Amino acid sequence: MMTEKLAIILAGDRDPTIGQRALQDELLAGLRHRPGLDVTLLPHLVDLAPNGPAVRVLRSLAGDLIVLSWLYPRAAHWVLDAQGVRGRFGRISALGDEKKKEADGPPRPARRRPDLPDRTIWCLDLRRFERAEDCLAEIGRLAAALPGARAPAAEAGARLAAEAGGAATRVDESTRPRWYPVVDFDRCTACMECLNFCLFGVYGLDDTPLPVVEQPDACRPGCPACARICPEGAILFPRHDDPAIAGDPAAASAGLKLDLSQLLGADGAADLAARERQRAVAELDQLVDGLENMDL
Repeated sequence: MMTEKLAIILAGDRDPTIGQRALQDELLAGLRHRPGLDVTLLPHLVDLAPNGPAVRVLRSLAGDLIVLSWLYPRAAHWVLDAQGVRGRFGRISALGDEKKKEADGPPRPARRRPDLPDRTIWCLDLRRFERAEDCLAEIGRLAAALPGARAPAAEAGARLAAEAGGAATRVDESTRPRWYPVVDFDRCTACMECLNFCLFGVYGLDDTPLPVVEQPDACRPGCPACARICPEGAILFPRHDDPAIAGDPAAASAGLKLDLSQLLGADGAADLAARERQRAVAELDQLVDGLENMDL
């Protein structure tokens, strides 16, 4: 039992499979009307409209937060941050986050937002759970570790898995597929490569100054070129197929790995990024030409 309710956000996938729907239903059955938990259902995090109803609900949550989504935790955290939902990144040692943190090296101190709220946001990637019981147990451990929690972690997880009934709060919002980058400000060094490289006006500067995604919907769908040229791997595209670009800390760990493209004579990341940018520009030119040729 906790002194105040812990908010649980369950964000669906864009086109959920039968298995994904089943896992979400089992999670809801285990979370509903659990004392001390307040469950809210949202559409896919990436597709939420800026200042839309779901984002307003998220911004209204002031305390600690557990977010369940079909994204890598790092990507989910910075998607929320870009929407004004901020807090400390909650690491989950039971899922190997501590090991990944060591592989990535010690995190840099956050360079922006000295007014970062005094709260923790834990993001769980639902793709890592084959059974709802395992996810519920992890939520129970997190809830039991918060100030004011009385139940031991194992007991809390067991009760979460056993309880059902009632209904969570569902935020209905009409969404559309969106494609845009987010910045990991724990890695960003303000080199401005992203701002200088992007031709579509996606990036701007805040008063720090650090680059910010100023016009997210100006990004060309499918183009991740700026992520490839970022020397710190601080640019994420949460919906990209490449785990390193989508926010997987294990895939993003460069360490002392060899650059095989140099050994094999293949194009490196900069060449690939340049081609991606050229393709995006060509697609934009075709769109403009098509509009000009329309008989309006």
